[in-house]
Amino acid sequence: MTVKKRVDGELSLGRLPPLKIKAVPIFAGFAAAVGPGVVWAALAQGSGELIWWPYMTARYGATFLGLLLPAALMQYFVNQEIVRYTITTGETFFSGMARMSRALSGLLWIMLLVTFLWFGGYASGGATALRDLFGWPTDPRIGTFFWAYLIIAVFLGAIIFGRVVYNVVERFMTLIVFITVGGLIIAILNSTVLSTAGSFFAAYFNALHFFTQGLPPNFPEDDLNTLLTSIAFAGMGGFFNIMYSYWVRDKGHGMSKYIGRVTSPVTGEPETIPATGFGFEDTEANRRNYRDWIKFMRFDNLFGVLTNLLTVTLMVWLAWALLLPKGEYPSGWNLAVVQATFFENSMGAIGRVIFLLVAAAFLADSWLGITDAVARMHSDFFFTTFPWAQRWSFRTWYYGFVFVLTIVSATTMLMAQPGTLLILGGVLNFFAMAVYMPFLIYLNYFMVPKSLPVWTRPRTLTLVVVSLVSLVYLAIAICYVIVLFG
Repeated sequence: MTVKKRVDGELSLGRLPPLKIKAVPIFAGFAAAVGPGVVWAALAQGSGELIWWPYMTARYGATFLGLLLPAALMQYFVNQEIVRYTITTGETFFSGMARMSRALSGLLWIMLLVTFLWFGGYASGGATALRDLFGWPTDPRIGTFFWAYLIIAVFLGAIIFGRVVYNVVERFMTLIVFITVGGLIIAILNSTVLSTAGSFFAAYFNALHFFTQGLPPNFPEDDLNTLLTSIAFAGMGGFFNIMYSYWVRDKGHGMSKYIGRVTSPVTGEPETIPATGFGFEDTEANRRNYRDWIKFMRFDNLFGVLTNLLTVTLMVWLAWALLLPKGEYPSGWNLAVVQATFFENSMGAIGRVIFLLVAAAFLADSWLGITDAVARMHSDFFFTTFPWAQRWSFRTWYYGFVFVLTIVSATTMLMAQPGTLLILGGVLNFFAMAVYMPFLIYLNYFMVPKSLPVWTRPRTLTLVVVSLVSLVYLAIAICYVIVLFG
């Protein structure tokens, strides 16, 4: 049995106050634990799946299509390291970064702040589908703003009045998954689409096509941003992946069982959310329970990644079959409308309705998920990094940031078309992954096992794979900078 540094029921870990020692909770069972992976899948079904991968497929055919499968599967390993720390300590991303360095945590918070100045684009992107579905207001720009502000108002009300915020998010996201997957399956059961299965899947599984052919001649510089966004958003991407950690904590996985949840200031009772998490001793019961939680983490993570992969695959197949032959692709205020027109030509009026409902579900839910998770991340940064911030409860910080983010998103979406807003977020999020992945690896594989039982350290093979994924993101980010400025 390994002896770790402990004082009066505490374990030291990095630069923050020590972890309190508690027993690892018994695995709650599948029915009680399932949920965060569903939320991840629903929120991952956003701009990359609805817009950018279909855009790249419709405009460039097989050129980039083979990159989709590996880009989506890499997200599994990013999620794994983010959630592992939360299950092990009950703490979330910014707490882990602050335990290594407050300066590092501050740098990542600045990146977070800049990245999510533009997320109002998700509400306005989904609003383009709702405006076209209902046909009112008739002016595309005015109609987009009308539906976008309505989306924000409805979701803000849900966050304020829902008794437990995470439960509201989980239930809504579960509904979104059923709508999107069901709608897309209905959409592909069409002779025009099914007839292209051979050519589509031949390109889909050919990852070498891009590496042998390279970029198309006269490839637009703007589409370099789009390509990067597509790779980053073959799932969540960047700071979006970090959101998974906060949903896992509110669901009570692993040591998060000892952390309270964010509840409504109107309908809910306050729950205690401490600034620091919990550790555990090297006992057989703790080891068994910990491994049960890690096994479930792998399942929950894989479910989210594969569900998202299914939806993006179906979307690009539809773009391959319906948009590519016509030479049309989504852009501007008509992100969803262009695709809907071809669904209508191919499948009739029902095709248009199905697509617009799916498109609205893809993007509109993103505002709810992002507002909730980004408010948690900002609150986490201040609440755990600065002792003075603990004068107020985590819930107070959370709702303060919810209102700030609502005002910011409602304002910034007036400044640019939805596509521009989403592209900016995509590029910044991609660079975030290249920055934080090496630190997550150090935290989980080297720093945590020095304070907690050594069996919390993942296998060497997992370390190799995760390191390779991290290097891929870093290499692409470097290449992007070279191409952009060279």
